[in-house]
Amino acid sequence: MNNYTYIADEQLWGPEKWESLELNYNKKISNAVSEDKAYDFGKELGRKILKNYSKSFFTVTRFLPKHKRDLVEIVYAAVRYPDEIVDTFNFSDEQKENLLNDWGEKFKFSRQYTSLISSVNNKVPVVLSGFRKLSLDKSIPEKYYFSFLDAMKKDIKTKSYKNMDDLIDNYIYGSAIVVGYFLAYIYGAIKDKSVKDLLKPSKELGIALQLTNIARDVYEDYFRGRYYTPVDLLDLPKNEIELEGYVINARKILALEAESWYVKAEKGTELFAKDSQIAIQSCLNLFRKLNEKILSEEKPANYKYSLSLKEKLSFIPLSKVWKLFMIYLT
Repeated sequence: MNNYTYIADEQLWGPEKWESLELNYNKKISNAVSEDKAYDFGKELGRKILKNYSKSFFTVTRFLPKHKRDLVEIVYAAVRYPDEIVDTFNFSDEQKENLLNDWGEKFKFSRQYTSLISSVNNKVPVVLSGFRKLSLDKSIPEKYYFSFLDAMKKDIKTKSYKNMDDLIDNYIYGSAIVVGYFLAYIYGAIKDKSVKDLLKPSKELGIALQLTNIARDVYEDYFRGRYYTPVDLLDLPKNEIELEGYVINARKILALEAESWYVKAEKGTELFAKDSQIAIQSCLNLFRKLNEKILSEEKPANYKYSLSLKEKLSFIPLSKVWKLFMIYLT
């Protein structure tokens, strides 16, 4: 389709910008007077990346205590760069796969360093060094991160999924569920519960959020050669004439499935630590609101669903609204 155009909501960075950030923060951390100060620089980079790429998630994470918010930003940075390799870098598929393989090898290499400064000085990227330290501090199994990288590779090669279980087990697990697990280790559990008790609601919310994202992006993903809507539920379009109907139907299928997972996830939010619950519930409500919009408003295939500021504010506790105003003012 020659008239296809897509402008993302986020301010995208190319590889040159990422390299510039790496050099800048590598220097800061190398010259840091202490490990704590070096870690502060790592958190600062995470915050910069999150604020640039996801206004919605940045907003809801403001409701976390600062010590948890800082760690969430490190997680976001560690998953954002591989995602950008696949989605926005103007490289061949082979180059993208090589970059992801190299990224995984550097994460393996980081095992030998407990010092953030030593890790960075030995050429482990800043965001990976910060994530390794976080993983060690919070006892996050490294297998989850490798599952995430495997999912990113599937975005290069895999074109379609045969059914919903195939999509969830072989793509959403790595692309979203394990990210939910990372966050569970940071959010913590209420008294008498453990991280193990959080894995189920984290999985359910991860599936719901990812299905909403996929539903929103059906049109864009079609032109990336990705067909996430299971083929047993909807045939792929044979030509451009069928594309409009395909996108509209795919959105409904995916958003309906997402809603069933929001219902499940909502029941488990009370298991998370009290000081994390507002952020988690706000995230759930925000994306569920977007999901409801996809279901209730049938728009043309090239329409990009989003929430207005008023819609975003509609589910935020009044006691927290002032924080949002400060965010948008600054």
